Amino acid sequence: MTANGTVKTERLLLRPLADEDTESVWAIHSDPLTNKYNPAGPMTEHVKAAELAREWAGNWTAGGHGYWAIEELQAPGSVIGFGGIRATRWRGREVYNLYYRLSPTVWGKGFAGELVAAAVAQWHELGERLPLIAYTTAENVPSQKTAASGGLTRRPDLDEVGSTYTDVVFALGLD
Repeated sequence: MTANGTVKTERLLLRPLADEDTESVWAIHSDPLTNKYNPAGPMTEHVKAAELAREWAGNWTAGGHGYWAIEELQAPGSVIGFGGIRATRWRGREVYNLYYRLSPTVWGKGFAGELVAAAVAQWHELGERLPLIAYTTAENVPSQKTAASGGLTRRPDLDEVGSTYTDVVFALGLD
């Protein structure tokens, strides 16, 4: 990772999110396809995209790491998704959350796995000081496969059954 938080993988440019990414946050998070397994459904208010972009950009300012805006190296300037790790509270404890959401236009190209590999490498660079978790719904098998591809271990003991869905958990460094 460079001093400014930018990472280049074989095919991706991962850069810190900026307030200016609001339109891309809106495009990705308001798309019903990217929210197929999201119990909350797609984002419906543009103002929420601005708030989310500002929050995620603030993670970089406050802690020197956070979610990246994802661009293809061959198509710089065009955001195809968001992902990475950021510190957060989960079930009463501090953890790094592993997150990934990409445009359906790039699904099936292995970009999510490439992103997750970079995010897990960043977690190691940060000294593994907090556990790394990823959670998704039981129905979201593609996301589960992506988490597993990054070396996260399935943790059925941490699954949470809700009234309309079940969260399944993957983790590294979590006792």
